[in-house]
Order: sequence, then C-alpha cells, then structure tokens
Amino acid sequence: MRIRTHLTFMAAAVLLPVVLASAIALGKIRDGEREAALRGLRESVRATALMVDRDAQGSLSALNALGNSAHLETGNLQGFYDQAAAVSRLPDVWTLLLDDQGRQLVNTVVPFGTPLPGSGARERVAQVLTTGKPMVTGLELGPLTGRLRMTIYVPALAAGGKSFVVAQAFSVEHWRKIAQHEEIPPDWIVAVIDRQGKFIARSHNPSGLVVQPARTELVAAAAKADAGLIRHSTLEGIEAYDAFDHSELTGWTIAVAAPTESVDGPARRALLLALSGLGLAVLAAIAVATAFGRQFIAAIEMGCRAAIALGRGEQPVVRRTPLDEVNTLNQALVGAGNLLEAERMSRKAAQSERERLLASEMSAREAAQAQNVAKDQFLAMLGHELRNPLAAISGAISLLEIGGMEPERAGRYRDIIRRQNRHLAHIINDLLDVSRLMAGKITLERQPLNLADCVNSCVESLRATERAIGFRIVVRAAPVWIDGDAVRVDQIVNNLITNALKFSPSGGEVQVDVREDGDRAVVTVQDCGAGMDPELLPLVFDPFFQGPQPSNRTQSGLGIGLALVRQLTRLHGGDVSASSPGLGQGSRFTFWMPRIPAPVAGTPTSRLLVSSQRTLVYVEDNEDARATMAELLRSFGYEVVEVPDGKSVLAAVLATQPDAVLVDIGLPDIDGYEVARRLRANPSTQSIPLIALTGYGQLRDKEAAALAGFNLHLVKPVDPASVLQAVEQVLAKSAAIED
Repeated sequence: MRIRTHLTFMAAAVLLPVVLASAIALGKIRDGEREAALRGLRESVRATALMVDRDAQGSLSALNALGNSAHLETGNLQGFYDQAAAVSRLPDVWTLLLDDQGRQLVNTVVPFGTPLPGSGARERVAQVLTTGKPMVTGLELGPLTGRLRMTIYVPALAAGGKSFVVAQAFSVEHWRKIAQHEEIPPDWIVAVIDRQGKFIARSHNPSGLVVQPARTELVAAAAKADAGLIRHSTLEGIEAYDAFDHSELTGWTIAVAAPTESVDGPARRALLLALSGLGLAVLAAIAVATAFGRQFIAAIEMGCRAAIALGRGEQPVVRRTPLDEVNTLNQALVGAGNLLEAERMSRKAAQSERERLLASEMSAREAAQAQNVAKDQFLAMLGHELRNPLAAISGAISLLEIGGMEPERAGRYRDIIRRQNRHLAHIINDLLDVSRLMAGKITLERQPLNLADCVNSCVESLRATERAIGFRIVVRAAPVWIDGDAVRVDQIVNNLITNALKFSPSGGEVQVDVREDGDRAVVTVQDCGAGMDPELLPLVFDPFFQGPQPSNRTQSGLGIGLALVRQLTRLHGGDVSASSPGLGQGSRFTFWMPRIPAPVAGTPTSRLLVSSQRTLVYVEDNEDARATMAELLRSFGYEVVEVPDGKSVLAAVLATQPDAVLVDIGLPDIDGYEVARRLRANPSTQSIPLIALTGYGQLRDKEAAALAGFNLHLVKPVDPASVLQAVEQVLAKSAAIED
C-alpha cells in the first residue's frame, strides 16, 4: 500500500473521531452555556433575597437594641426618639414606638411632639406582646404618611413591667430600589412578592403593579418549594425563565425573570460558531493533506536516511525541507549526541541539587533542635527562677506562723518575703516587657534627662541591694542630656550593670563611663568577668539566649535582660553593642542615644499637701489582696471601706461619700469600667476621684479606663508608696478644681 493511500486512511481515521468528539463537545458547550446562564439567574435571585434579608435582619437588630434602651426604663421619650432617629433611613424607612394599647408614642417620620394617630395597631401589638415574637406585615397605607408601607414589629419589655412594641416601617420605594439594583441586567425583571402573592416591588412597571397579584403559576410554584425555576410568560407577554427564592426572615418570594432569548441565545450562537469552525478545519485539513502529500513523502525518505546514518554512528547529512516538523526531526537526529551529553550533565546537576537540599534540610533540622533545646533550657531556668523565691517566701511564712520569735528575727523573715516578692515582680515585668516590645506596644514617656544623674541614681540603688555585695562599682560620669523615658533608661542601665555583676568574680570591679561623643550620649559598662567567645557576640541580645554558665556564677537569669536593653535603646533612637577579648577577659557593653542640649532650669514644683481624715472606698474581689491593701491604707491614717463586688459599690459610695474610690477592673459580676460609668452617671458621685488598680496594663487598658471615667490607672503589683502618691495626687487635683 502506497504512502498516499496510508495518508488517506489516516486522515479518515483521525477526522472521524474528531468529528464525533466535536459533536459531543458542541452539545456540552451548548448545555454548559445554557446552564451557566441559568446558574447566574439563580445566583441573582439568591443575592436579591439576601439583600432583603439583610435589610430585615438589620431592622430586627436595631429594634432589639432600641427595645433595651435605658430611656424606656426612665420614660425619656425624647431621648428614645433621638436613638430611633439615628437608626431610621428617611424618607423610606422610619421607626415607631407603640404602647400596649397600640397607640403611637414616637414616630421618627415627623418631629418629636407632633400629634400621632391613635390605637389603630392594637390587635397587632397585642399579638406581638402575647407571642413575644417579631411580626412582619404586608403592604398597607400608613395612617400618618398615607404611603404604602410594610412594618416589622418587635416586643420590648421596659422597667416596672410596662410593655412597649418597637416597629420599623419600610415604604415600597425602599423595596423598589432593591429590585432595581445595578447587578441585574436591564432586560431581567426582579419582583418582591408578599405571602398573599401580591407585588411589593417590581423593577419593570413598578407603580402600576404594586399590590397586584403575580402570575398564578409563579405563586403556585413558590408555594410548593423554597426555591426553584419555571418557564412561563411574564405579565408583559415575554417568554422567560423565572427563578424564585424565599426571604427567610419575611417569608416573601423573590423572583427574577430572564427572557429565554437572553439565556438560550448565547448558547445557540456559540454552537453555530463552533460548527462553522469545525467545518472549516476539516476542509483545511483535507486540502493541506492533498497539497503537501508529495513533499511529506520526500521529507520522510530523507529522515529515514538520516536515521540510518545516526544508527551507524555517522553524522547524518540533511538539507532543509518545506516542512518545519521534518526539519525539527532532522535537527533532533543531528543533535542526538549533544542531547545525550546534556542529559548526563543534567543528571549530575540534579545530584548536586539533591545534595544541596539535603545539606539545607540537615541545617534546618539542627537549627530546630537548637531552638528546642533553647526552649527547654528557658523553661527549666524559668522554673528555677520562680521556685527559688517561692521557696524562700514559703519558708519565711512558715517560720512566722510558728510565732514566739523575737522581733529582730521576725523582721529578718519579713525582709526575705519582701525581697523575694520584688524579685518575682522583676521576673514577671521583664517577661511582659519582652512581649510588649515584640508586639510594638511599649510607648515612651519622654522628658529631658541628665544621663549622668540617671546612671548615678541607678548605681546608688544597686549598691544598697544584695546583688552588689562584694563588688566595686566605679562610675565616671560627665553631664550629657538626652530626651528619654526615665524608667526605661534606668531599666537599661540596671540590666547592663546587673549582667556585669552576674558574670564577675566576687570582689571584682565594674566600671561605668558616661561621656559625650559628638551628637551622641554614650554609656559603657566594663566588667572583669567571664568574657565571651567571638561567635557568641552576635547572639547575646537575642531573647532567651544564654551562653555557657561559668562555674563561679552565683546568680541565674532568663536571658531576656539584654534583649530588653537592645529594644529599649532602639526605641530611644540609639543602639547597643557588645565586645570581649575572649573567655576570662571580661566584657564591654556600650549603648548610645541621641544627645540634646541641656534644658534651661525651670521653677521647681511645689509638693502636694496631704490632708488627714481621708475616707476611701476600696473595691477588690480577692479577699486577701483587699484585706492587705486596706490595712496598709489604714496604717497611713485613711479610713477604708471594703467592697467585694461591683454591684455594691454605688450604695457604699452613696452611704460614705468618700474622698476617692479605688476599683479593681476584673470583678466577678460587673467589671470596673461599668462601676466607673455608673458612678459618673450619678449626680451624687460623679465628681468623686476614681483610681483603677488592676493587673491589666496595656495601652488599650489605660485608654479604656480613661474613657470609663477613671482619673488614674495603676498596674498590679504596686507598692504602697505609689498607691499613696496616686491617692494624694487625685485628691489634690480634686481640691484644686473645687477651689
């Protein structure tokens, strides 16, 4: 059989399945186009139903909120009118308040005080109050506006047992806007139909068909199913596909009708276009097969010769033909050796890549293991750091409970409890500071500071503690000014000096230098202790990192002090660095901050005068914390009234008329914010100073306290001196306002 005959049979064998497959594909295309159009129709009707439900749900939410208004309890109809007007959307949506006899008390469609209709809604109000459930009406004429409307009624039970009903009316113009929303094609018809099968709104001929019955076949189909699709003629006589759905909240039927031409037309046109293209493709294939048969045969013969030459290991001799495919084949045969070589090189590269990925995976695994070890070490150190002071406190308490010991020994054990309590507070504050810094939630309270004074003050405080016993701290400080937060600067210096003391041998010397370097204020802390390996220097400021511990180190830590130093220094616009000649040769830590000119000295502020016979109300649900703080305040001459919960505060304050009120935020019944709001709302207590004493210390907590009406915000644990200073501060401000 000749090649030409083979080509003919081959063309027939290829084209026949193509034609059959194309016919099936064309049918699928037609059905797919039609189904896509109908799916879009169903999605449009569902979207419209959701828009109706959204408005109805929004109305129910607003009415429920109005039903809980405090103005209903107090009978303040003007205040209720203002709240109702805020949720109305005039002129199409307005709000009403009715009493249990159906009389309108408030209607936002008219100004407050306008005479309102009588008890025309008595039966509906009675039904709503009896069932306790909302009611959605059909279309009706409003007695006040004379406009067609539908209304949603919601029960509201006010104080004293008196019953009200809050309602919201929607005009047909409101639903017409929904029916005519922009996402619907202009030739589609959107309709909103009530439970009786009458039009509430319609996108086409809206004014002529309102309250008129819809097509019976549509009403019947909607009564049988929650959603569906029918084909029928619209009221305009247009053959259409009509999709319908139901609003879950109102029970209405939402229908969207699309002309059959807009659904079937695109599918029909797509089918005709595909058939035309298929026919042209078949004709072109036959013509090309006939015209290029001879060239194809000659090209194949040349390719056969080239393949034979390649099989013998010879370089095939080829020439260009009119057929690109054959040219490609010839070039492939010529370059087969090159391709084999490239394949070998590719395998080698792939092997190298696999080895690189394996090394990377091993490195990542080692890093993960190191992080896991660091986590375990941190948790173990945290347990050690917490257990030590807790054990000391527990032992001291047990000894004090035995009793009968001389005052000197008892004082010693109390000092132990106080010192270990400060240590626990320091650990917790450091952990919280690291968390806040990483979350970017620490703000600085800046003021001009003499860095030399800050360093000297910190060193003097450290010398008075047990940490500095057996060490010499040498300070060389020249006056240099910065714009900084005094508390945070003290925290930076304290952490660096404490770190130097930890890693220095007993009797060692720590040198602290403060100097001016151009536009920088520089502080250097030098110790003669354990020193560091060069590879550890980039890691010392990472959170929770701890290098190898020297055998003579008597104090431990959590590895967060230096991380705090770096973050706090950078918050001030500066930075910190570490250096060490090597193990056993000490370490040097240097931080800098931008320098500012020395400020002009101002007039010193006068000290607050503390008056006697002060009365305080202290609100705290923790009995031990309340009793301890109350007794401390009494020891300083205050009369303290203790309150264990939030609901008893107002009565206690009204009975005692205290000079100030200290309130915990996390109370068991109502929180401290609500306590403050109630005190500020009462004319007899609204001017009494309020102090928040709480464990919530983030910026948003301080802002919430200020919004609730607190004068000051203190974060637990707080020492008695700070509490006394805060009390006298708010009392002094209160006295100044009264004067």
